Amino acid sequence: MGRNCVEEVLRHRPERLEHLYIAESKGHGRAAPDGRRATLESDVRRLDVPVTEVSRADLDALVNSDSHQGVVAQVSSRHLLSLDDLCEFASTEPFVRILALDGVVDPQNFGAILRAAECFGIDAVIWSKNRGAPLGPVVAKASVGASELLQLCPVSNLHQGLETLKKAGVWLAGAVVAPDASPLEKFQFPERCAIVMGSEGDGIQPLVQKALDFRVFIPMYGQVSSLNVSQATSVMLHAAALQHRNMGDVKAS
Repeated sequence: MGRNCVEEVLRHRPERLEHLYIAESKGHGRAAPDGRRATLESDVRRLDVPVTEVSRADLDALVNSDSHQGVVAQVSSRHLLSLDDLCEFASTEPFVRILALDGVVDPQNFGAILRAAECFGIDAVIWSKNRGAPLGPVVAKASVGASELLQLCPVSNLHQGLETLKKAGVWLAGAVVAPDASPLEKFQFPERCAIVMGSEGDGIQPLVQKALDFRVFIPMYGQVSSLNVSQATSVMLHAAALQHRNMGDVKAS
């Protein structure tokens, strides 16, 4: 749901669009659609994808939210990576960046993190489907469509998944506030690395912490002593991307 999200899918995965639903714009004092929505509708129609005007109440019901901006797309199901898929990829590539999320349950945070992951060139995101926000319209909108572009790997047990990745040659670097943690600006990310981020309340669970090869913390210089998990993830991923910027294309923000 949401214009930005649907536009990204249209731009990068147009074959997945199956139906576009837009809020009614005629009669009963409703305003005519603005230029941006009209362009989106026209571009979708050009693909011979059905476009249907419905009431805003119907749109609310479709996505269980009223923050859809009058635009909701039905898309085909996407391929999600299995752990075997991810390990096969990780074991054959010389340069790997994986993001692992431990207990991020807020869909807005999850979506914002996926947005950062796509922007900073993360190859795949792994998380526990039992201890994380489910994929859905709210996550997709908060990610501005990045949830539809990234390789995603939900697993039943994150600790076991990370241990399996280690056997495939992936090092684990987690964001942890601890005496033995290295400051981010002095840490060198391995070329084949999974960056592990924990929940806002509890951080990385102890069992997953024990599996970490490296502990990293983000130094703070202001009076506020912590970052939101999506902000902290963005900082970590940006630092990793800067170290390996010669490995791929860099885009201006």
